[in-house]
Amino acid sequence: MSILNLTTRVINLCFKYKCMNKEQILSLDSKLSTQRTEWSNKIKALAQSLRNINTMEGTIADVLSSRQTLVDQMAYLNVKIKEQKTKVSSRYREAYIRYYEYDYKLGEKQKEKFIETDLASVNTVLSHLENQLDFFKESVKTLDNMGFAIRNRLALKDL
Repeated sequence: MSILNLTTRVINLCFKYKCMNKEQILSLDSKLSTQRTEWSNKIKALAQSLRNINTMEGTIADVLSSRQTLVDQMAYLNVKIKEQKTKVSSRYREAYIRYYEYDYKLGEKQKEKFIETDLASVNTVLSHLENQLDFFKESVKTLDNMGFAIRNRLALKDL
């Protein structure tokens, strides 16, 4: 299974359930962690391939392809993060109304604590998605730096 397909499946898992339980959140975290490990291994392999000047053409193609795959995943993840933020806002509004109309009068701090507890799972999912996006951004920066390293390596070869 390609890394892009894995990302799509993992993120769709987030939105399959309106409210994720602890096991589902742990499963999501595990899958995202696996994906980060796969990308790290791929980037390390690309960095190792920079050592051999004879295979530089393949390395260049792999770096560019990997970078584009990450950019595609970032775009998809951005959409899902916006959807998750919308879900958080909607749930916040619903919870606030529910606690406003609550039989027992609650103070503002009590309402906020109750709402915070109600939104814990959707905020956790949002946090996991944002962390994954940050990882992708840093990976793209690493691949960009590899592009400069390739250019410099080829320039040294020509000397």
